[in-house]
Amino acid sequence: DFDKWGVDIFKISEYSGSRPLTVAMYTIFQERDLLKSFKIPVNTFITYMMALEENYHSDVAYHNSIHAADVVQSTNVLLSTPALEAVFTDLEILAAMFASAIHDVDHPGVSNQFLINTNSELALMYNDSSVLENHHLAVGFKLLQEENCDIFQNLTKKQRQSLRKMVIDM
Repeated sequence: DFDKWGVDIFKISEYSGSRPLTVAMYTIFQERDLLKSFKIPVNTFITYMMALEENYHSDVAYHNSIHAADVVQSTNVLLSTPALEAVFTDLEILAAMFASAIHDVDHPGVSNQFLINTNSELALMYNDSSVLENHHLAVGFKLLQEENCDIFQNLTKKQRQSLRKMVIDM
């Protein structure tokens, strides 16, 4: 029951061979019919999710794929609240789920301030401004360009632009 509180994300990680994010997203996308609604090929979805999950660092204590799966599942629970049922469009739900999945990808396990204070490559690249947040977004979107990873390939140009803006704004 990915739409209710109490899911043991650690067990899901254990049973899925350390693929909790892929399992959570696939289950939620199936339950919400997002794969069908947006004509997302299953193999492309799985390829993207596995690539995304590989870019979460298991050696980072908190900002890892278990945390991402937990945020994905929590986002789904919140979006499943009866009072919100008719509030969000499918595209907004797609954007929220995608944003929650990528929100900490490639997190190095240190803060923005640490990256800035140490003159890290990331701080230089993002001009000391929301360094990690910009990096997570860039990695999540850049992975869509990898072979067989464009889960948004069948969205219209307008849908893609709208989704991208929503994800960035989140």
